[in-house]
Amino acid sequence: MNIMASYIIGVDVGYGNTKTAHSCFSSGIKLLSSKPPISTRVIETTSGFYTIGNGKLSIQSSKTEDENMRALTMAGIAEELKRTHTTVADVYLGCGVPLTRMGAEKQAFLDYYNKNRRMVYKYEDVTYSVNLLSVDVFPQGYAGVVAKLPELKKSVVIVDIGSWTIEILPIENYVPDFTRCKSLTMGTITCMNDINEALRQNLGKEADESTIKDIMMYGTSDIPAEYLSIIKSGLRDYVTSIMDTLRALNFNPDLTQFVFIAGGASIMKHFLTESFKRNCVIIDDVHINAKGYEDLIRKKMGGRA
Repeated sequence: MNIMASYIIGVDVGYGNTKTAHSCFSSGIKLLSSKPPISTRVIETTSGFYTIGNGKLSIQSSKTEDENMRALTMAGIAEELKRTHTTVADVYLGCGVPLTRMGAEKQAFLDYYNKNRRMVYKYEDVTYSVNLLSVDVFPQGYAGVVAKLPELKKSVVIVDIGSWTIEILPIENYVPDFTRCKSLTMGTITCMNDINEALRQNLGKEADESTIKDIMMYGTSDIPAEYLSIIKSGLRDYVTSIMDTLRALNFNPDLTQFVFIAGGASIMKHFLTESFKRNCVIIDDVHINAKGYEDLIRKKMGGRA
């Protein structure tokens, strides 16, 4: 039986993965004209059938250029609703863009989602009827740590390591310093490309993305030693390049606390040298931005769940 309910749902659509407070799945997406044989992670809309799985979201000047981000958002909402066996819901949606792009993209995101606030679609052969009561756009990175700021030092730099970019946000006395924000195209995709280049040069073969990601997340793997050695060396080089970049931006690691967040932070946890770790906080929660969007909506609504 369908019971109308209201939910606050944050969806963080990245180029590598789409995250909600409780789910994470690949942002690889493809539109098909006919129904695929397996319904897992398949969205059916009036446009056709979207399969969500391996790969990445295509790099674009803006994610609002096509319907892919909407389909990924639909999947994220459905993943959250199916936890409570809900198929009909009013939703307060929270999403985000890099802080350096807020001025250029916030209104475009609002327009994009608000033009189709009533969504009826199938996800994994289950029909969902979703009414977007509101859409809020927040700055990535900052949204994920705003609730944790009282626990941090007065001078911090938030480093959000994503698939395509690294977002750098300095915060002084708990206030973001917008003049020093940076968005750098040196996300984990570039690291994996460099690692596979090294594997080709040394072994004549490559490693698939999932193998490299496992070592990023856990620090090791049971793959052959010659592969593991090259991949771990590449990850250490990547971490070194991040720290060198932060120093080049005049952030002093002796006086500034670095806060590495999101899924890419696991690389720092496993491959950052101990001398740098002493003034770092590592929050390797891939869901942190989606959770942050939900927290900010609750705060906006006066603390309501």
